[in-house]
Amino acid sequence: MSYAGLDENGATSIRAEIKLRIPRINEVSHVREARRLLRQELGGCEALRAELVNAGFVEDGSGELTTGLSPLNVFARAARGLLKQPNMEHEQEALGDFKKKFLVCCNRAENDLHWDSEDPQWVRRASMSRRHRFLTTKDVRWQWFNPLVFGMVCEIGEGCDVREALREAEQMKSAALHFAQHCPGWPRDAKDVGLYVNIFGHNNVNSLFIHILDLTVTGPSFAAQTYKNCPLDAVIKVLQEEAQDYTMPRVVSSLAGERKARFSLDALSGGFRGTGGATSLKEELVERVPVLCDAGSFREVRRIFREDCGGCKALKSELTHAGFIDASTGLLTTGTKPFNLFARIAAGEMEQPGMAAEQAALQDFSSSVCVCRNKPENDAHWDSEAAEWVGKASMSARHRFLTTKDLRWTFFNALTLGMSDKDGDPDHPDPASLMESIELLETLKAAALAYVMNMQGWSDKIGLFFHVFGHNSVNSLHLHVVDMSSVGPTFHKLSYKNCPINAVLKVLREELATAQAAERPRVQPKAAAVEETQQAQDAVQELNVAGEVVAVSVATLRRSPPKSFLRALGDGSDNPMLVRDNRGRIFLDFPPDAFKCILNHLRMQHLKPQSTLWCADEETRQLAKSLGFAARCAPSYRLLCATLGVAALCIVLWRK
Repeated sequence: MSYAGLDENGATSIRAEIKLRIPRINEVSHVREARRLLRQELGGCEALRAELVNAGFVEDGSGELTTGLSPLNVFARAARGLLKQPNMEHEQEALGDFKKKFLVCCNRAENDLHWDSEDPQWVRRASMSRRHRFLTTKDVRWQWFNPLVFGMVCEIGEGCDVREALREAEQMKSAALHFAQHCPGWPRDAKDVGLYVNIFGHNNVNSLFIHILDLTVTGPSFAAQTYKNCPLDAVIKVLQEEAQDYTMPRVVSSLAGERKARFSLDALSGGFRGTGGATSLKEELVERVPVLCDAGSFREVRRIFREDCGGCKALKSELTHAGFIDASTGLLTTGTKPFNLFARIAAGEMEQPGMAAEQAALQDFSSSVCVCRNKPENDAHWDSEAAEWVGKASMSARHRFLTTKDLRWTFFNALTLGMSDKDGDPDHPDPASLMESIELLETLKAAALAYVMNMQGWSDKIGLFFHVFGHNSVNSLHLHVVDMSSVGPTFHKLSYKNCPINAVLKVLREELATAQAAERPRVQPKAAAVEETQQAQDAVQELNVAGEVVAVSVATLRRSPPKSFLRALGDGSDNPMLVRDNRGRIFLDFPPDAFKCILNHLRMQHLKPQSTLWCADEETRQLAKSLGFAARCAPSYRLLCATLGVAALCIVLWRK
């Protein structure tokens, strides 16, 4: 059994499907439903194992969690002793005899420091309490990677049954409480200690971690994550129920031992990172580019897709595996499982009632373009501010979709427009494919304008937007046509992912110009190389320094000492541990004024080269030293004046 996308949510992985089908998992009934869903509808542990192997989180032969850097599985690395967190030895001792089986881990230092911050950039990211630790197991077999599969892996001939899993979960609880009772500062009453897990789909790391929280001092992040903080006791209760009903021997999957080969994301040349626990390219792109609403972010997501995520080869495999592409034809599927709404309408497999007149409003464009509408209830609630409708209702009083009748899979989303599906390098900019895609977008744009001119009630303020893959909910092309004179709450809610058609066109035209220039013969290759190097040096890097945006040229960063942190940034060295803000900028948690002093020192290097950075204060000196600079504090002006005054007084007294 393998996973196939369900309903209309466009999920391409079990992880995404669970998150969409069960948006809250924080009580017993939710855990029951998640386990039922995996077993009965999503292919069970066999399909989930294949997904984790494919994403590089599980070693296929041994069934153990991987501990490399890409994807980075932090708790599995800690369990193997490959990641040692400083100053945690005494906390391990608080586990007592449990330290033989379990390990206590801490959050990042900056996350702990901001536990009570209400700043949006820290809420959901900071620690959930003043005292917040994680318990993980030293057993790295995949059967313990997440409570979703505790006691289920035996159904495919691996791991323990639910009775043994129950005993293990109860030991985890005992270990966590023992830690809290024997670690200084933690409450002694077990009722004041919270033990929570994040069920697969709502997790951000694909190895076991149990949140241990001091419930007497929780912060904003705890409230923000309530929807996915599932009490460990809820998991134990479900395991107890299943253990009582456990009478049958192991049921071994017929697919065990003959698993289907799939394109491995872990083998990608760029290295699949599994950011935020992602097990599919769709999730990875959202994690890497969380805001995608302009040309800059669209340009960046196409770069990441091509360079880091395997491009069209990997994505075609993912969509085919999820049932959205017919492998024999390369066209989008138009069946009901998965349900691909706009592809079905374009193929004539489905007709929306009452749309004949609106289709006629497209005039000559109706031969290649279809107009579609939202669900009637979504249209009716376009201006609702109720939580159940914001993000789900139509974005305006007048909101329609345009799709193409061309069902080639590379036209399924703006992300892959202009990328060829031919043999060779499908991601290499191809002028013919780019021109064809630009023509398609211009046709959609002209069709949208013709439609609104021929329909009554529409204003002359029209917004045309795409939701780029990762942020989309349907895996077939659809252009949002929105009357901007009467937008509702959902428009503002989705503004982070409404990417204008003009932004998409701009990037495709840039790529076309570059591809065409590459095909022209180079008359002066040496001069061209010098010009290219100069352009790279003149590139500007925007950094988020403790919330303040600082712009600096790459050339300036490259004046930093060799092997220093800033030199690595200038050279473009990729570091998976770097944190990025919601605009994709690198986030540096440094004092802004001190950091800008260091940059100003680098900016002046070409005018007056000097190796020592003279600092006005100790804070700047310490930061500069940590970044690899030779730094000294400049003498205080007042101290200098006082010293000179004392010297002068001494001379006067000596003469007398």
